[in-house]
Amino acid sequence: MQRPTGFQTSVQARRSELGRAQDCDSNRSPRVVVSVDFERRWGLHHRLGLDFDAYREHLENVEPVVSRLLQLFAARNIRATWAAVGALACRDWSEYFARAPRPPKYHNPGLAITRRYAELDLHGQLHFAPDLLRLVHASRGQELGTHTFSHILMREPGVTADDVTADLGAVAQLWRERFGAPPVSLVFPRNQVAFLPVIRSCGIRVWRGNEPGAHYDCNETSTNRPVARARRLLDAINPWARHAGALEGDMTRASLFLRTNLPAGAWALHCARIRNELDSLRHPRVFHIWWHDHNLGGDMPKRLARVEQVLDMVAERCQRGVLVSQCMGDLLERSAFVSTEAQHVRE
Repeated sequence: MQRPTGFQTSVQARRSELGRAQDCDSNRSPRVVVSVDFERRWGLHHRLGLDFDAYREHLENVEPVVSRLLQLFAARNIRATWAAVGALACRDWSEYFARAPRPPKYHNPGLAITRRYAELDLHGQLHFAPDLLRLVHASRGQELGTHTFSHILMREPGVTADDVTADLGAVAQLWRERFGAPPVSLVFPRNQVAFLPVIRSCGIRVWRGNEPGAHYDCNETSTNRPVARARRLLDAINPWARHAGALEGDMTRASLFLRTNLPAGAWALHCARIRNELDSLRHPRVFHIWWHDHNLGGDMPKRLARVEQVLDMVAERCQRGVLVSQCMGDLLERSAFVSTEAQHVRE
């Protein structure tokens, strides 16, 4: 439940003022970017397989999670990119199979979407969310990016450039029909960065890269091992780690994956890491924080409260004028960001 606080009231009262300040200061102020990987079960199907009971609470709670996040963002004037799996915009399985390109010929067939999912989730409760996408698109300061159409894993053996072109083409067509313009921002599924010339030719203008370090760039099913995961966890709770960085061409590096499931002591260290990053942030660096929709679906009140705690840190500094909140699309030059078809962020 939303807590009316003096701070929130103050932020709401100054929303227009902050918006004007962002227009003036965004070229010289350090920036904070939030991106949400909006994927429902598409992002987990290669792990969950045909077990539709596993992780179900997290997935079923995505709708209230998204609604609450939009409230939290609006109350604090936080801009965000929602990197949505394109299939979420489909109404049902019939529309999905009519629009979806043929799956890549993965060497591991368990990575491919199967029609069995339609039999086990008959009404698409865990796979589709057209109303939520419309809600995001209609919300001020929120950008609809993409996470590919069917969450294809681009660095897995068997995926081709033609697969990527067809997938992103399906997203672009659906986004034009439903939202007036194709997406310009991309988050790679499983953070498997690949096929950069292809994604650029498909209209992507900005994409999220991985945090610095080899242990952040081993995201294939064959390389994402416990040692790498442990090193990433240690970074997340190291108050002195600094992963904010300047734009690198059309890439904005991730700075931190928000871990709302940590025990209390580790969460305190995680918050210290975030606080220290924000306080040391200087132009032209960008602090880019991200999470998945379903990460907040289990133990939902506690995890949403933790997101609120972090957003308050960001909003308080934006209110003082020392930081600017932006979505991924805002990082582009304005002339490149606004297409001839439509704006991508509701202002």
